[in-house]
Amino acid sequence: MRIISFFAVLILAAWPYQFAHGAVEAVVETRTFYSPDGSPMVEVNMAFLAGTMAFITNDRGFMQSRVEVITLIEQAGVIKAFGKTEVSGPERLDSIQVDLLHQEFFELEPGSYDLTVEVRDLGLSDSTHTTYQAPLVVGALPKGISVSDILLAERITPAPDGERSHYGYTVVPLLTDYFPPTLKTLSFYAEVHGSDQTVGKDSLYLLTYQIEGFESKAVFGPYKRSIRATGKPVEPVMAEFDIEQLPSGNYVLAIEALDRSGNLLVRREQFIQRNNPITYNYDLQAMDRLDLDGKFSGAFTNADTLAEHIASLTPIADPLERKIIADRAKDRDLDLMKRFFYSFWGNRSTDPEAAWAAYYQEVVKVNKLYGCRVLKGYETDRGRVYLQYGPPNTMMDRFNEMGTLPYTIWHFYRAGKFTNRRFIFYQPDRVTNCFQLLHSDMPGEVNNPQWNILLHTGLVPITDVQQTDPGTIESDRVRDFFNSPR
Repeated sequence: MRIISFFAVLILAAWPYQFAHGAVEAVVETRTFYSPDGSPMVEVNMAFLAGTMAFITNDRGFMQSRVEVITLIEQAGVIKAFGKTEVSGPERLDSIQVDLLHQEFFELEPGSYDLTVEVRDLGLSDSTHTTYQAPLVVGALPKGISVSDILLAERITPAPDGERSHYGYTVVPLLTDYFPPTLKTLSFYAEVHGSDQTVGKDSLYLLTYQIEGFESKAVFGPYKRSIRATGKPVEPVMAEFDIEQLPSGNYVLAIEALDRSGNLLVRREQFIQRNNPITYNYDLQAMDRLDLDGKFSGAFTNADTLAEHIASLTPIADPLERKIIADRAKDRDLDLMKRFFYSFWGNRSTDPEAAWAAYYQEVVKVNKLYGCRVLKGYETDRGRVYLQYGPPNTMMDRFNEMGTLPYTIWHFYRAGKFTNRRFIFYQPDRVTNCFQLLHSDMPGEVNNPQWNILLHTGLVPITDVQQTDPGTIESDRVRDFFNSPR
């Protein structure tokens, strides 16, 4: 049993599993590793969230949280593994409460199981508890070279003698794939198995780990490391990246093994999301000193073309950048536009030209798909949302629906740092063909409780200014589409 201080700023919506409302809120995550003989070892990692546990005075006069955790693994109704542990928080004299972390380890045969975790707050007099249940699939170790699950870590330290460890190291799990600004490093643990079977015992191969753009799968900036490894049954991989300068975005942490000819032998990925707002430096004196010789922005000779490209950056620009974009739209100073354009992409990538080229492809796409009579695609609400959050996972177009104005519902599995977000756009007039954002459950976007009413404006009578639903068959269908995207 270990008690670890967690980061209170983690956004719960991005955690692997979150309990619904209960006495204790917790996050549960499982990872599978293998012993040198190939036997699976399953880790059940749990975090109990500060503020959801009773914080009472113990027998020694200190403030402390205490929970009882029962972990049960069953197969076809038969109990295969069981753990019951009391997890105690640190003793404190103040009222500051911290998250608690607990791990259980089980040796299991490959197969399908049912995992149950019950948590009871020992600081409460009643027997209220929270239950988490989920399927657990344990795979057999593949023949040949393979990479285990990737475990994101809060920290990795040498393990004390006699304590369970990963090849001599204690890996404190970080039960989230969301990295806020307070997290400055990305640490992880994984295992490469069976390289001796594929490349030969003690034969060399290249082991790399890197951070890539989620969409592009291209290595982002300097975030790549390579080591020469030799064929053996197990190769532990423990590493970290300094991500203080990694900008906000969706990324993939990838581990790869390549043979001497550079052929990919195996690859494993772990999704991560970075929230790291960066205040970009647009010091005018520094921009004046910027040498544009050989820079891709120096090749522009038409002020109108460059002004159009700069205007298309608005959906992904921060407030200061939007002010500069508006200024350049007015003065059309070619030299200033070149310097700003290069600085904009230089602040976001070590390869500014490639970053702009990738973004421009998306601008061309939204201009074609979402441009309307009076607006270019990137100026429309749909174009802006697409460029800001990426392509939606589902789009439900209802342009000729009886009883409603034309509308479309976009659903994102991930949008920024949030999961499971929806946007509904509608066409309030049938002249311009411009769709407007009517409502979204995304923080910071338009949130309109009367969106279903407005979607039926002019088509059904409105009897109450506080009314949020017309109460028609069509409105019920629209709400169902919004709540359960197809």
